[in-house]
Amino acid sequence: MALWQHKGNWFIDYRFPPGAKGKRVQEKIGPHKKDATVRLGQIEQAIREGRNPMLARIAPAPFEYVAKEFMEKYVKPQRRDVKTFKYSLRLLSEYFKGKTLQQITPRMVDDFVASRIEQDGVQPGTTNRQRAHLQKLFNWARKKTDYYRGENPVEAVERQDEAPGRIRFLTPAEADALVAAAPDHLRPIILCALHTGGRRGEVLALKWEHIDLENRVVTFVRENTKSGKQREIPINDVLLAVLKERRKVMHIGGYVFTRRGKRLHDVRTAFETAREDAGLKKGDVVFHSLRHTFASWFMINGGDIYRLQKFMGHSTLALTQRYAHLSPKFLRDGVQYIGAPPASTGDRLETSAGSGATKSAGQRPPEDRASH
Repeated sequence: MALWQHKGNWFIDYRFPPGAKGKRVQEKIGPHKKDATVRLGQIEQAIREGRNPMLARIAPAPFEYVAKEFMEKYVKPQRRDVKTFKYSLRLLSEYFKGKTLQQITPRMVDDFVASRIEQDGVQPGTTNRQRAHLQKLFNWARKKTDYYRGENPVEAVERQDEAPGRIRFLTPAEADALVAAAPDHLRPIILCALHTGGRRGEVLALKWEHIDLENRVVTFVRENTKSGKQREIPINDVLLAVLKERRKVMHIGGYVFTRRGKRLHDVRTAFETAREDAGLKKGDVVFHSLRHTFASWFMINGGDIYRLQKFMGHSTLALTQRYAHLSPKFLRDGVQYIGAPPASTGDRLETSAGSGATKSAGQRPPEDRASH
Protein backbone atom coordinates (compact mmCIF):
# COMPACT_ATOMS: atom_id res chain seq x y z
CA MET A 1 0.00 0.00 0.00
CA ALA A 2 1.16 3.50 -0.70
CA LEU A 3 0.17 7.05 0.06
CA TRP A 4 1.47 9.68 -2.34
CA GLN A 5 0.90 13.20 -3.60
CA HIS A 6 0.66 14.46 -7.18
CA LYS A 7 -0.19 17.95 -8.42
CA GLY A 8 -1.70 19.00 -5.10
CA ASN A 9 -3.82 15.88 -4.55
CA TRP A 10 -3.23 12.82 -2.37
CA PHE A 11 -3.67 9.31 -3.74
CA ILE A 12 -4.00 5.80 -2.30
CA ASP A 13 -2.35 2.91 -4.17
CA TYR A 14 -3.13 -0.71 -3.19
CA ARG A 15 -3.94 -4.15 -4.54
CA PHE A 16 -6.98 -6.30 -3.81
CA PRO A 17 -6.81 -9.19 -3.14
CA PRO A 18 -3.42 -8.44 -1.51
CA GLY A 19 -0.40 -9.71 -3.41
CA ALA A 20 1.14 -9.46 -6.85
CA LYS A 21 -1.90 -11.05 -8.53
CA GLY A 22 -4.39 -8.66 -7.01
CA LYS A 23 -6.07 -5.88 -8.97
CA ARG A 24 -4.19 -2.61 -8.64
CA VAL A 25 -6.35 0.32 -7.48
CA GLN A 26 -5.30 3.97 -7.51
CA GLU A 27 -7.79 6.16 -5.68
CA LYS A 28 -7.72 9.94 -5.70
CA ILE A 29 -8.58 11.34 -2.25
CA GLY A 30 -8.13 15.11 -2.43
CA PRO A 31 -5.84 17.93 -1.33
CA HIS A 32 -5.68 16.99 2.39
CA LYS A 33 -3.25 14.36 3.64
CA LYS A 34 -5.41 13.76 6.72
CA ASP A 35 -8.29 12.55 4.54
CA ALA A 36 -5.94 10.26 2.64
CA THR A 37 -4.58 8.83 5.92
CA VAL A 38 -8.11 8.11 7.19
CA ARG A 39 -9.03 6.46 3.91
CA LEU A 40 -5.87 4.34 4.03
CA GLY A 41 -6.92 3.14 7.50
CA GLN A 42 -10.36 2.17 6.14
CA ILE A 43 -8.74 0.17 3.36
CA GLU A 44 -6.37 -1.65 5.72
CA GLN A 45 -9.21 -2.54 8.09
CA ALA A 46 -11.43 -3.78 5.25
CA ILE A 47 -8.64 -6.02 3.92
CA ARG A 48 -7.93 -7.44 7.41
CA GLU A 49 -11.63 -8.32 7.70
CA GLY A 50 -11.68 -9.92 4.24
CA ARG A 51 -13.95 -7.25 2.77
CA ASN A 52 -13.53 -5.48 -0.57
CA PRO A 53 -11.99 -2.10 0.26
CA MET A 54 -13.66 -0.54 -2.79
CA LEU A 55 -16.98 -1.09 -1.02
CA ALA A 56 -15.78 0.36 2.27
CA ARG A 57 -16.57 3.96 1.43
CA ILE A 58 -20.12 4.23 0.20
CA ALA A 59 -23.28 6.16 1.01
CA PRO A 60 -26.09 3.63 0.44
CA ALA A 61 -29.25 5.09 -1.07
CA PRO A 62 -32.43 3.57 -2.57
CA PHE A 63 -32.22 2.93 -6.29
CA GLU A 64 -35.05 5.33 -7.11
CA TYR A 65 -33.20 8.16 -5.31
CA VAL A 66 -29.99 7.47 -7.24
CA ALA A 67 -31.95 7.21 -10.52
CA LYS A 68 -33.52 10.62 -9.90
CA GLU A 69 -30.12 12.23 -9.27
CA PHE A 70 -28.67 10.45 -12.31
CA MET A 71 -31.47 11.87 -14.45
CA GLU A 72 -30.86 15.37 -13.16
CA LYS A 73 -27.06 15.40 -13.41
CA TYR A 74 -26.26 13.04 -16.31
CA VAL A 75 -29.23 13.07 -18.68
CA LYS A 76 -29.19 16.63 -19.94
CA PRO A 77 -32.45 18.08 -21.35
CA GLN A 78 -30.84 18.71 -24.74
CA ARG A 79 -30.09 15.01 -25.30
CA ARG A 80 -32.01 13.54 -28.22
CA ASP A 81 -32.83 10.42 -26.20
CA VAL A 82 -33.97 12.15 -23.02
CA LYS A 83 -37.53 10.76 -23.28
CA THR A 84 -36.21 7.23 -23.70
CA PHE A 85 -33.97 7.66 -20.66
CA LYS A 86 -36.90 8.92 -18.58
CA TYR A 87 -39.03 5.95 -19.55
CA SER A 88 -36.26 3.42 -18.83
CA LEU A 89 -35.41 4.93 -15.46
CA ARG A 90 -39.07 4.95 -14.43
CA LEU A 91 -39.38 1.24 -15.19
CA LEU A 92 -36.07 0.45 -13.48
CA SER A 93 -37.04 2.48 -10.40
CA GLU A 94 -40.29 0.57 -10.08
CA TYR A 95 -38.54 -2.78 -10.43
CA PHE A 96 -35.61 -2.09 -8.06
CA LYS A 97 -37.52 0.17 -5.65
CA GLY A 98 -36.08 0.15 -2.13
CA LYS A 99 -32.89 -1.68 -3.07
CA THR A 100 -29.46 -0.08 -2.90
CA LEU A 101 -27.03 -0.39 -5.79
CA GLN A 102 -24.95 -2.81 -3.68
CA GLN A 103 -27.90 -5.19 -3.44
CA ILE A 104 -28.45 -5.42 -7.22
CA THR A 105 -26.75 -8.48 -8.68
CA PRO A 106 -26.30 -9.68 -12.27
CA ARG A 107 -29.03 -12.26 -11.59
CA MET A 108 -31.47 -9.46 -10.68
CA VAL A 109 -30.62 -7.56 -13.85
CA ASP A 110 -31.12 -10.71 -15.88
CA ASP A 111 -34.49 -11.26 -14.18
CA PHE A 112 -35.51 -7.70 -15.06
CA VAL A 113 -34.71 -8.30 -18.73
CA ALA A 114 -36.57 -11.62 -18.71
CA SER A 115 -39.65 -10.03 -17.09
CA ARG A 116 -39.75 -7.32 -19.74
CA ILE A 117 -39.73 -9.90 -22.53
CA GLU A 118 -41.97 -12.57 -20.99
CA GLN A 119 -44.47 -10.51 -19.01
CA ASP A 120 -44.54 -7.20 -20.87
CA GLY A 121 -43.93 -8.62 -24.35
CA VAL A 122 -41.34 -6.04 -25.40
CA GLN A 123 -38.82 -6.64 -28.16
CA PRO A 124 -35.18 -7.63 -27.40
CA GLY A 125 -33.97 -4.32 -28.84
CA THR A 126 -35.98 -2.42 -26.21
CA THR A 127 -34.56 -4.46 -23.34
CA ASN A 128 -31.05 -3.88 -24.72
CA ARG A 129 -31.56 -0.12 -24.52
CA GLN A 130 -32.92 -0.34 -20.97
CA ARG A 131 -30.01 -2.58 -19.99
CA ALA A 132 -27.61 0.00 -21.47
CA HIS A 133 -29.25 2.81 -19.47
CA LEU A 134 -28.86 0.80 -16.25
CA GLN A 135 -25.23 0.14 -17.10
CA LYS A 136 -24.62 3.87 -17.57
CA LEU A 137 -26.26 4.60 -14.22
CA PHE A 138 -23.88 2.21 -12.42
CA ASN A 139 -20.85 3.66 -14.21
CA TRP A 140 -21.92 7.17 -13.29
CA ALA A 141 -22.53 6.22 -9.65
CA ARG A 142 -19.13 4.51 -9.44
CA LYS A 143 -17.16 7.38 -10.98
CA LYS A 144 -19.07 10.48 -9.89
CA THR A 145 -20.63 9.66 -6.52
CA ASP A 146 -20.13 7.75 -3.27
CA TYR A 147 -23.19 5.58 -3.88
CA TYR A 148 -21.31 2.63 -5.34
CA ARG A 149 -17.92 0.97 -5.61
CA GLY A 150 -16.91 -2.24 -7.27
CA GLU A 151 -17.75 -3.97 -10.55
CA ASN A 152 -20.73 -3.01 -12.69
CA PRO A 153 -23.21 -5.92 -12.37
CA VAL A 154 -24.80 -5.12 -15.74
CA GLU A 155 -21.60 -6.00 -17.58
CA ALA A 156 -22.12 -9.65 -16.65
CA VAL A 157 -25.55 -9.71 -18.35
CA GLU A 158 -25.45 -10.42 -22.07
CA ARG A 159 -27.37 -8.39 -24.61
CA GLN A 160 -30.38 -10.01 -26.25
CA ASP A 161 -30.10 -11.11 -29.85
CA GLU A 162 -32.05 -8.73 -32.07
CA ALA A 163 -33.77 -9.95 -35.21
CA PRO A 164 -33.08 -7.76 -38.25
CA GLY A 165 -35.85 -5.23 -38.62
CA ARG A 166 -38.30 -5.43 -41.50
CA ILE A 167 -37.84 -2.70 -44.06
CA ARG A 168 -41.25 -1.27 -44.89
CA PHE A 169 -41.16 1.30 -47.66
CA LEU A 170 -43.99 2.97 -49.51
CA THR A 171 -44.89 2.41 -53.12
CA PRO A 172 -45.29 5.61 -55.16
CA ALA A 173 -49.09 5.16 -55.01
CA GLU A 174 -49.01 4.79 -51.21
CA ALA A 175 -46.78 7.84 -50.87
CA ASP A 176 -49.13 9.89 -53.07
CA ALA A 177 -52.11 8.79 -50.97
CA LEU A 178 -50.33 9.74 -47.73
CA VAL A 179 -49.34 13.16 -49.05
CA ALA A 180 -52.88 13.79 -50.33
CA ALA A 181 -54.38 12.84 -46.95
CA ALA A 182 -51.98 15.02 -44.95
CA PRO A 183 -53.06 18.45 -43.64
CA ASP A 184 -51.35 21.54 -45.03
CA HIS A 185 -48.73 21.85 -42.29
CA LEU A 186 -47.74 18.15 -42.53
CA ARG A 187 -47.62 17.73 -46.31
CA PRO A 188 -44.28 19.54 -46.92
CA ILE A 189 -42.72 17.69 -43.95
CA ILE A 190 -43.64 14.30 -45.44
CA LEU A 191 -42.27 15.33 -48.83
CA CYS A 192 -39.03 16.55 -47.26
CA ALA A 193 -38.56 13.23 -45.43
CA LEU A 194 -39.32 11.25 -48.59
CA HIS A 195 -36.74 13.20 -50.61
CA THR A 196 -33.94 13.57 -48.02
CA GLY A 197 -34.19 10.47 -45.85
CA GLY A 198 -34.19 12.70 -42.78
CA ARG A 199 -35.50 11.43 -39.47
CA ARG A 200 -38.51 13.20 -37.97
CA GLY A 201 -36.42 15.20 -35.47
CA GLU A 202 -33.86 16.12 -38.12
CA VAL A 203 -36.50 17.40 -40.54
CA LEU A 204 -38.39 19.39 -37.91
CA ALA A 205 -35.12 21.00 -36.72
CA LEU A 206 -34.24 22.33 -40.18
CA LYS A 207 -33.64 26.08 -40.39
CA TRP A 208 -33.33 28.20 -43.50
CA GLU A 209 -29.64 28.64 -42.77
CA HIS A 210 -29.34 24.88 -43.42
CA ILE A 211 -30.95 25.22 -46.87
CA ASP A 212 -28.95 26.32 -49.91
CA LEU A 213 -31.52 26.77 -52.68
CA GLU A 214 -28.98 28.19 -55.11
CA ASN A 215 -26.69 25.14 -54.94
CA ARG A 216 -29.63 22.87 -54.10
CA VAL A 217 -28.29 21.29 -50.89
CA VAL A 218 -29.96 20.47 -47.56
CA THR A 219 -27.62 20.18 -44.57
CA PHE A 220 -28.52 18.18 -41.48
CA VAL A 221 -26.18 19.72 -38.89
CA ARG A 222 -24.49 17.48 -36.35
CA GLU A 223 -26.35 19.05 -33.41
CA ASN A 224 -29.57 17.51 -34.74
CA THR A 225 -28.42 14.17 -36.22
CA LYS A 226 -28.51 10.84 -34.43
CA SER A 227 -24.87 10.08 -35.27
CA GLY A 228 -23.66 13.53 -34.28
CA LYS A 229 -22.20 13.97 -37.77
CA GLN A 230 -23.18 16.51 -40.40
CA ARG A 231 -24.50 15.29 -43.75
CA GLU A 232 -25.57 16.99 -46.96
CA ILE A 233 -28.38 15.87 -49.29
CA PRO A 234 -28.91 17.23 -52.82
CA ILE A 235 -32.27 18.88 -53.48
CA ASN A 236 -34.26 17.35 -56.33
CA ASP A 237 -36.99 19.13 -58.31
CA VAL A 238 -39.82 17.91 -56.06
CA LEU A 239 -38.17 19.14 -52.87
CA LEU A 240 -37.07 22.38 -54.53
CA ALA A 241 -40.68 23.23 -55.34
CA VAL A 242 -41.73 22.44 -51.76
CA LEU A 243 -39.00 24.62 -50.24
CA LYS A 244 -39.69 27.54 -52.57
CA GLU A 245 -43.33 27.43 -51.53
CA ARG A 246 -42.35 27.33 -47.85
CA ARG A 247 -40.08 30.33 -48.39
CA LYS A 248 -43.14 32.47 -49.06
CA VAL A 249 -44.45 31.88 -45.54
CA MET A 250 -43.40 34.04 -42.59
CA HIS A 251 -41.27 32.10 -40.12
CA ILE A 252 -40.35 32.83 -36.53
CA GLY A 253 -36.99 31.55 -35.31
CA GLY A 254 -35.80 30.67 -38.80
CA TYR A 255 -37.36 27.20 -38.88
CA VAL A 256 -38.45 25.79 -42.23
CA PHE A 257 -41.49 23.87 -41.02
CA THR A 258 -43.88 25.82 -38.84
CA ARG A 259 -47.55 26.10 -38.10
CA ARG A 260 -49.20 29.45 -37.47
CA GLY A 261 -45.71 30.97 -37.41
CA LYS A 262 -44.41 28.69 -34.65
CA ARG A 263 -41.95 25.82 -34.81
CA LEU A 264 -43.37 22.30 -34.96
CA HIS A 265 -41.91 19.96 -32.33
CA ASP A 266 -44.01 16.88 -33.05
CA VAL A 267 -46.38 15.71 -35.78
CA ARG A 268 -47.28 12.22 -34.55
CA THR A 269 -51.01 12.81 -34.17
CA ALA A 270 -51.33 14.49 -37.56
CA PHE A 271 -49.27 11.73 -39.20
CA GLU A 272 -51.37 8.95 -37.66
CA THR A 273 -54.56 10.63 -38.90
CA ALA A 274 -53.13 11.02 -42.41
CA ARG A 275 -51.92 7.40 -42.39
CA GLU A 276 -55.38 6.18 -41.46
CA ASP A 277 -57.09 8.39 -44.05
CA ALA A 278 -54.65 7.08 -46.68
CA GLY A 279 -55.73 3.51 -45.94
CA LEU A 280 -52.35 2.42 -44.57
CA LYS A 281 -52.21 -0.04 -41.69
CA LYS A 282 -51.52 1.11 -38.15
CA GLY A 283 -48.11 -0.07 -36.97
CA ASP A 284 -47.14 -1.02 -40.50
CA VAL A 285 -46.34 2.52 -41.60
CA VAL A 286 -44.71 5.04 -39.26
CA PHE A 287 -42.85 8.28 -39.89
CA HIS A 288 -39.57 6.37 -40.02
CA SER A 289 -41.00 4.44 -43.00
CA LEU A 290 -40.40 7.61 -45.02
CA ARG A 291 -36.67 7.27 -44.38
CA HIS A 292 -36.79 3.63 -45.53
CA THR A 293 -38.72 4.77 -48.58
CA PHE A 294 -36.05 7.34 -49.50
CA ALA A 295 -33.32 4.68 -49.32
CA SER A 296 -35.34 2.03 -51.12
CA TRP A 297 -36.34 4.34 -53.98
CA PHE A 298 -32.72 5.47 -54.28
CA MET A 299 -31.55 1.90 -54.87
CA ILE A 300 -34.49 1.00 -57.13
CA ASN A 301 -33.58 4.01 -59.27
CA GLY A 302 -30.08 2.59 -59.71
CA GLY A 303 -28.22 4.54 -57.02
CA ASP A 304 -24.97 3.21 -55.56
CA ILE A 305 -24.65 1.88 -52.04
CA TYR A 306 -21.68 4.07 -51.04
CA ARG A 307 -23.42 7.33 -51.89
CA LEU A 308 -26.53 6.14 -50.06
CA GLN A 309 -24.46 5.41 -46.96
CA LYS A 310 -23.32 9.04 -46.97
CA PHE A 311 -26.84 10.38 -47.49
CA MET A 312 -28.27 8.18 -44.71
CA GLY A 313 -25.44 8.93 -42.30
CA HIS A 314 -24.86 5.25 -41.51
CA SER A 315 -21.73 4.54 -39.48
CA THR A 316 -21.10 1.23 -41.28
CA LEU A 317 -21.85 -0.02 -44.77
CA ALA A 318 -23.59 -3.05 -43.26
CA LEU A 319 -26.53 -0.84 -42.25
CA THR A 320 -26.88 0.51 -45.78
CA GLN A 321 -26.59 -2.91 -47.42
CA ARG A 322 -30.10 -3.76 -46.24
CA TYR A 323 -31.27 -1.83 -49.29
CA ALA A 324 -28.77 -3.24 -51.82
CA HIS A 325 -31.07 -6.04 -53.00
CA LEU A 326 -33.53 -3.46 -54.34
CA SER A 327 -31.08 -2.23 -56.98
CA PRO A 328 -31.79 -3.60 -60.49
CA LYS A 329 -28.09 -3.19 -61.29
CA PHE A 330 -27.19 -5.20 -58.21
CA LEU A 331 -29.39 -8.04 -59.46
CA ARG A 332 -28.29 -7.78 -63.11
CA ASP A 333 -24.62 -7.79 -62.20
CA GLY A 334 -25.14 -11.01 -60.27
CA VAL A 335 -25.97 -12.96 -63.42
CA GLN A 336 -22.28 -13.20 -64.35
CA TYR A 337 -21.70 -15.46 -61.34
CA ILE A 338 -24.51 -17.95 -62.14
CA GLY A 339 -23.90 -21.22 -64.04
CA ALA A 340 -21.02 -23.56 -64.75
CA PRO A 341 -17.47 -22.18 -64.59
CA PRO A 342 -15.58 -21.65 -67.88
CA ALA A 343 -13.71 -24.64 -69.29
CA SER A 344 -10.33 -23.46 -68.01
CA THR A 345 -11.74 -23.06 -64.50
CA GLY A 346 -13.33 -26.50 -64.65
CA ASP A 347 -10.00 -28.05 -65.71
CA ARG A 348 -8.25 -26.41 -62.76
CA LEU A 349 -10.90 -27.69 -60.37
CA GLU A 350 -10.56 -31.25 -61.72
CA THR A 351 -6.77 -31.09 -61.49
CA SER A 352 -6.85 -29.83 -57.90
CA ALA A 353 -9.39 -32.50 -56.93
CA GLY A 354 -7.22 -35.35 -58.28
CA SER A 355 -7.50 -37.77 -61.19
CA GLY A 356 -10.01 -39.98 -59.37
CA ALA A 357 -12.45 -37.15 -58.57
CA THR A 358 -15.99 -37.31 -59.92
CA LYS A 359 -17.08 -34.38 -62.08
CA SER A 360 -19.71 -32.09 -60.58
CA ALA A 361 -22.84 -30.92 -62.36
CA GLY A 362 -21.18 -27.54 -62.95
CA GLN A 363 -18.18 -29.01 -64.81
CA ARG A 364 -19.74 -30.23 -68.09
CA PRO A 365 -17.53 -30.31 -71.20
CA PRO A 366 -17.78 -27.21 -73.41
CA GLU A 367 -19.73 -29.06 -76.12
CA ASP A 368 -22.36 -30.13 -73.54
CA ARG A 369 -22.81 -26.57 -72.28
CA ALA A 370 -23.13 -25.24 -75.80
CA SER A 371 -26.02 -27.60 -76.49
CA HIS A 372 -28.13 -26.20 -73.62
